[in-house]
Amino acid sequence: MNFKGLSDTLEAKELEKYFERFLEIYGNKPNTKAALSDLYELAYRQWDTYEPLSEALSEKLTAYLMSSIRFDSFEMMDLTLSIVENLSLKSVFDYIVSKKDDIQNSSVRALVQEAENDYASIIGDPFESIEDW
Repeated sequence: MNFKGLSDTLEAKELEKYFERFLEIYGNKPNTKAALSDLYELAYRQWDTYEPLSEALSEKLTAYLMSSIRFDSFEMMDLTLSIVENLSLKSVFDYIVSKKDDIQNSSVRALVQEAENDYASIIGDPFESIEDW
């Protein structure tokens, strides 16, 4: 399925169907850059709805991402952090940050540190600051 070709202006309920489709396709397969790229496309569109994921979908995506974390790859971690930030998956974010000091790849460690500096205070409610716009 080509998630990149989806409209940028999908409603949250419609996007939920695409997230479920993503999980059908990739849920039991090894994590790949292609899978995370597809999930990023959906996460980016979800962010633009200004609505949080349903709790059930959030739990499924949290489980998928927790099983997919690759601390040894800058590219994979960059995609993972972007997804986590866009979907406001605080438990995944907190787990990644908690492992920061154990990361051997200095570029990945710096990426995680930067994400922590930028998002730690808002990851649980990223739309809170929208009221100030």
